[in-house]
Parts: sequence; structure tokens; C-alpha cells
Amino acid sequence: MDERIMIIAEGLKGMNNSAIDLIKKGEYDKAQALFESAESTCRLFQYNDGVGMIRVSLANLSVMRGDLLEALTHVETAISLYSQCKEREKACELQRKIAMIALEAGIEKENSDDLKGALEIFERVLPYLNEKRTALVSIEIKNLREYIYQEDRTQSI
Repeated sequence: MDERIMIIAEGLKGMNNSAIDLIKKGEYDKAQALFESAESTCRLFQYNDGVGMIRVSLANLSVMRGDLLEALTHVETAISLYSQCKEREKACELQRKIAMIALEAGIEKENSDDLKGALEIFERVLPYLNEKRTALVSIEIKNLREYIYQEDRTQSI
């Protein structure tokens, strides 16, 4: 392998390891900045699998921060870029796990009367649910839309 590529690969590995160390210290913003810098380098060299790996790391970081919808966006990008089926399948499994965590968060939002927040989450996770959950969540989305629409109309009168 070309020595320049090896140097770049080692640099990316170092950035990733440094970002993980920052996460362990709770310095999420600095870790994110390192991941984003590594992603830029990967994109510069059209190393899509590298971008995918970084996006999975960003998805995990977003889960730690509690931003599940952002996590889904990161993992979707990873899946679209992976050329290796094994890595793509791992990312799909992560996507399903994040969707289930987000679904639970949506239920909590609904129970605490954050209906618009719940609706946003339910709509976002719908494509990743199994058939039975899809049917149930679709009904809940319909009910929430109707209720929110009625509330908005009532408040505007």
C-alpha cells in the first residue's frame, strides 16, 4: 500500500482514538469536532467506508447526548455509504436499536403531553419498525395528527 495512504489511515485512526478518549471524559463537543474533521479527510479521499464508520461513531455520540433523531440521520448516512455488506448490516442493526429507543422516548413524550414531540419521533421511526409496530404506530400518528389539528384550530379561534 502507498506510504501516503498508510500515513493518512494512521492519522484517521489516531483522531478516532482521541475522540473516544474525549467521550470517556464527557467532552462530547470536542469529540464531535474530531469525528467531523476525520470525516472531512475521508471525503477528501473518497473513502466512503471511512465516512460510514465515522457516522456510526457520531450516531453513538448522538445517542449518548439524547438526540435520537440526529443519531438516526447519522446511521442512515453510514448505511448509504458502506460498500461492505457486513458493515452495512451492523449499521442497520444499530438503526433498529436506535429506532426502538426513540420509540420509547416518543411514548414518554406523549405521556408527558409533548404531543408534537411524540408525533415527530413516531413519524421518524416508522420506517424502521416491524410490521406489527408499524400498524400500531401508524394509528397513533393518525390520532395525534387529528388531536393536534383540533387543538390548533381551537386555540386559533
